[in-house]
Amino acid sequence: MVVSIVALGAVVWWASKQQAPQLPHTTGEILALIGAIALYGLATVVRSERWQRLLEDEGATPPRADTYALTVIGYMGNNVLPARAGDAIRIVLMGPPAKTSRLTVTGTLVAERILDVAVLVVLFVVVGYGLLGEVGGGKVEIIVGVVAVVAVSAAIGWRFVRRNERIHAFVAPLASATLGLRRAHHGLRLLGYTLVIWAIEAGVWMAVGAAVGFGMDPIEGLYLVALASVFSMIPSGPAYAGTQDTAVAIGIKALGGTGGTAVGYLLMLRFVIVVPITLAGFILLVARYGGLSRLRAKLRTT
Repeated sequence: MVVSIVALGAVVWWASKQQAPQLPHTTGEILALIGAIALYGLATVVRSERWQRLLEDEGATPPRADTYALTVIGYMGNNVLPARAGDAIRIVLMGPPAKTSRLTVTGTLVAERILDVAVLVVLFVVVGYGLLGEVGGGKVEIIVGVVAVVAVSAAIGWRFVRRNERIHAFVAPLASATLGLRRAHHGLRLLGYTLVIWAIEAGVWMAVGAAVGFGMDPIEGLYLVALASVFSMIPSGPAYAGTQDTAVAIGIKALGGTGGTAVGYLLMLRFVIVVPITLAGFILLVARYGGLSRLRAKLRTT
């Protein structure tokens, strides 16, 4: 929360010094904004299907309707609650309908995150450094070094876990979905889902640019979404407040946009990726799972 407050305060101060933003007002710009919302919905569908595959691979039997609904509800939770609490909601509510343990559900979310991080880091380095030249001055080496340290630490940690029966019994369900990605057919299929997700996300960000009169080509769209997503890995408050906003401002300026363009882009992006899915999540939570009171009761009994 502190990170979000500081970063968001800095962004608001910076935005107050820029010229007035241009919001969508022509027919083409309004259609681009509607298209961005539709593309974000499509990306959510693909994310839901990826989660369905991960759960089924772990022997769970999730009804597809619950997978799709809880994906939307999870995003709603992440947008309004701190510490990615939307993921906790998915874990609590998915276990019973999928006929699996909550540890197993948690493991599928870990696998999701690893797939996303792997694709985003590659996009950030390849697109940013190789094509736009925006990542330099040793940053690539730092990223590679961090990834190497994390990989080695994970390998050492897993060897320790396997030697301790009690810890292994607890951790095994959490790691199962991630370890399952080593199987070529399964891992490549889920990697394909992840690539499609982020390609659609880049389309969302490009459409938002068109809505504020700032055209981007696919390479620039991929760069911007990868940059913002890397910033979003920094622990922050609800909806990545502050961290993602900082990345957007930096990215738009790096691509040649003005301060006013960056402010308008940021406002429209926040509308597209937060408002519709949050409203849909609240509706689904009430209509399908009994609302907040029932959710609190489930959380208390967990």
